[in-house]
Amino acid sequence: MRTSDRIFVEIPITITGTDPAGQQFAESTRAIVLSRRGARIISKHALFPEQHLTLRCLKTGLDAPVRVVGPIMAEGEVCHYGIAFLQPEVNIWGIHFPVLDGTENPAGRLFLECADCHVQEVVHLDVFELEVFLANKYLARPCSQCATRTSWLRSASKEESLPAERAAPESPPSYSQERKSPRINLKVLVCLRHPEYGQDVVSTENVSRGGFRFRSQKDYPSGTVLEAALPYSAGAANIFTPVRIVHRSVGVGAQNFAYGVAYVPAPLAPSLTGLRITQPK
Repeated sequence: MRTSDRIFVEIPITITGTDPAGQQFAESTRAIVLSRRGARIISKHALFPEQHLTLRCLKTGLDAPVRVVGPIMAEGEVCHYGIAFLQPEVNIWGIHFPVLDGTENPAGRLFLECADCHVQEVVHLDVFELEVFLANKYLARPCSQCATRTSWLRSASKEESLPAERAAPESPPSYSQERKSPRINLKVLVCLRHPEYGQDVVSTENVSRGGFRFRSQKDYPSGTVLEAALPYSAGAANIFTPVRIVHRSVGVGAQNFAYGVAYVPAPLAPSLTGLRITQPK
């Protein structure tokens, strides 16, 4: 059960513990996925399930005891592990994560940073906030630390310029009120991932609070659960969340399949942390 969003971003950490031979070790490494209750880390040591470590976030200087949930995948001489905080109320990342209770249903998820004080938050956007952000590359929103309304920008995971997140529409976005939540005919990049079908970066045709529609060359069966990052930008800290294929049709042309997907509510979302999913390039 997911209790918070996961941010796919690299952050330097240190881990200390005892190896299977009984020797103490300290390793400088990195976490590549962050959540409120744990992380996905990389280590050259052979860690084992239920092993206790101390993890320090070098960005904040805070540390916390963690347990190893288990290995996820090997990558050369290192291995990816899932870890969970033994004291989940301790926030060593310095990031605000909204609690997922199954009632949230945002059109998009972003990892944003206050332009003034640089505090970071996971922000859930409705369809109109998403459109404003895509048009301006920032949002004006309250900052609790600055105690005023400030500009919030997207946090990047690497020191590189970010590509445009959508193609400019040929005409103003149109809206449909036929469903419970409005759909915006909006083109925005979304990255889809699945352990069997791999990674697929496509453009949406429309977006709503409940999901989105897209076309792809890949043939996903109806009911397939994917992980989706919307909006997606290479080099940025993207947030992936489960979606389910609820509509599939076959068309013509290069992108032969059209899909409608719905976000999977948090309490019902399957855990994908143990699947063999590689980090986005």
